[in-house]
Amino acid sequence: MSDKDSDHMLLELQEARAEIDRLRGLLRWRKWPEEKPEGKDEYMTIIDDEGNDDTCLLFWNGSEFCLRGGFRPLVSYWRPIGELPGDTE
Repeated sequence: MSDKDSDHMLLELQEARAEIDRLRGLLRWRKWPEEKPEGKDEYMTIIDDEGNDDTCLLFWNGSEFCLRGGFRPLVSYWRPIGELPGDTE
């Protein structure tokens, strides 16, 4: 194997590792309120619904999680949901 091939393979490995790290970060649950979302968007959340943990898509309006109708549930964890159909180029 030539040095050029080795360099190319190393670059591909580094790019793959960066993508794995990005995806792990996307899937990581963040504890609320210790970590807050950066942008106004929808996020997957774990909410305490009368003692039961449920998952729910909620909108972050820049200061709190809410359903679009205004309901503000008790959030314990959240994470980005990633690209949705139509979000890709």
